[in-house]
Amino acid sequence: MNAVTRSYDQFRTGANVQETLLNPGNVGKNLLVKLFSLHFADDPALHDDPRLEAQPLYVAGLKMSDGKVHDVVYVCTMANNVWAFDAADGKPIWAKPVNLGHPIKPKSTPKPGFPNSTEIDMWGVNFLWGVLSSPVIDLETKKMYVVNWTSPDGSVKNAVYQLHALNIINGHVDHSVTIQASADQQAVPGKPIPKFVGSGQKQRAALLLTSVKKPGAAQATKTVFIGCGMTHEEHDDTNGWLLAYDVSGNQCRLTAAWCTTPGGSGSGIWQAGQGPAADANGDIYVMTGNYGVELNDGTNNNAPPAPGDLPQSFVKLQYTPPTNAAGIGKLQPVAWFTPFQDAMRRKTNEDDFRDYDLGSGGPVTLPGLNLVVGAGKDGVLYVLDTDSSKFGKGSDFSHLKQIPIFFTYFPGFGVDASVIANLDRFYDGKTHHLHGTPAFWNSPARGPMLFVWGENECLRAWTISPAGVVTFVAKSAEVASAGLAGIGGMPGGFPSISSNGNVPNTGIVWATAPISGDANKHVVEGILRAYDATALDPVNNVDGTPRLKLLWDSKHIPGNTFNHAKFCPPFIANGRVFVPTYDGRVDVYGLVTETPHEGPLPTNANGIPEH
Repeated sequence: MNAVTRSYDQFRTGANVQETLLNPGNVGKNLLVKLFSLHFADDPALHDDPRLEAQPLYVAGLKMSDGKVHDVVYVCTMANNVWAFDAADGKPIWAKPVNLGHPIKPKSTPKPGFPNSTEIDMWGVNFLWGVLSSPVIDLETKKMYVVNWTSPDGSVKNAVYQLHALNIINGHVDHSVTIQASADQQAVPGKPIPKFVGSGQKQRAALLLTSVKKPGAAQATKTVFIGCGMTHEEHDDTNGWLLAYDVSGNQCRLTAAWCTTPGGSGSGIWQAGQGPAADANGDIYVMTGNYGVELNDGTNNNAPPAPGDLPQSFVKLQYTPPTNAAGIGKLQPVAWFTPFQDAMRRKTNEDDFRDYDLGSGGPVTLPGLNLVVGAGKDGVLYVLDTDSSKFGKGSDFSHLKQIPIFFTYFPGFGVDASVIANLDRFYDGKTHHLHGTPAFWNSPARGPMLFVWGENECLRAWTISPAGVVTFVAKSAEVASAGLAGIGGMPGGFPSISSNGNVPNTGIVWATAPISGDANKHVVEGILRAYDATALDPVNNVDGTPRLKLLWDSKHIPGNTFNHAKFCPPFIANGRVFVPTYDGRVDVYGLVTETPHEGPLPTNANGIPEH
């Protein structure tokens, strides 16, 4: 099994359905050990950043530049280093990592309540900014496409973004282009044409690679899509973007650009690190964030969006490749759904609900169901048909496949999630934002399922029917950031799924989450948990709901700790579980090779690691 894009596929399902070694039987018997770690920040001379943001990628059975065949893990860091590790023993394969240029080192700007803030980060958790988004690999050409932020002197003022095509065998950078774009085709009379601003953008969303053969075309067009947000959401004239780069043949060429707010500003595509999703036809789906325009009346209230601007929206875009090698393509929205506008929300004593990004989450297109789903900071799930005519253009809730539901938590009976006023309050005094995407899996026992873990909440399992009806199944007893008082507690849990195809009783939900504290404001300890994706615990939760069966967690290993990687999910490949951390390493878990024939099962402290 390869993991060449974040969440495994262009649909962003988060499911590896080719896992033959790990199953609830052996994981539930406490046979999982930490085998080793992939260390990328041990050498002081490299000045690497221990806080990993991009999901590592994995390619099995690759003959590398040393002439040997390896299962390879690629790690891209915030210091702009690209590493290649052997997945069997954790050793680097290349003599040194590939460096893509000086990372950004923003100036410290401490202020009351924010002693660690910098010019681009309120909390100052990250001190270098280089490769922030998850790259993507084209196995056919053996190229990795990676975007990095760089500056000749490390300053934000001189920062630019670059797209690189990197040979995954020897680490050679085959092509590099500086990202530049403008929204000429979206020009609004009386407004300046929006331009991509390298010093003011924040490119967090994972890259998407599609290969689509259009009717009448001689061959498929390979395109890398880059979603982008901003360093500042308000009082700034930067915009959200989706950029298309043609990577067919020996090139990286911008062929289309779409600005989310040509008549205003803001509305970034960040999705807590999740990338744009695609359906089987190659059409693209994104979720946008806050509008950046405020009323000019001294109230600091958000302005309604200008015509053509699409903040707080699900957007379906269609890409038309250029007809010749030097031509320009088109990237245009063909359908959208806007459940609310920032100007409709309120600021209360509890929180500023005008800052509730729909785009804190990313969309998932559900293969075989012609559906796209997603949720944001309200923790409310929206289900739409991928057919453009049924998707609609606007805010008509009748286009939804079912009424919106509270997805990450339960506020009580009779609370209608389609009524905006019901969203502007805390029903239990806590936030339950979703950051990222739910994981989708077609269960042999229950059919299509969604798994989601909001902040200050439990992992929740749902079924979803072909008609788009979502039904609650169970939740975990464990809570992300358990015990944290009041609001905060980002980001919740990040689930991934492994199973052996449709073989019954092989599904596992893996998730990382903070044990306690808020990983947006601080570096906090994390935990990896594994749940049975099918069988439930015989004991219900204290509130009477069915309980997801916890199989194992990383605290079963005595003394095992790691700092939580804020928006970076675990991934599973060929019997190994890879967990990114903020400790300068990726931890690798796998099964023991021997178990005793008599006596108790071994603890994870004295098992014999598999080599």
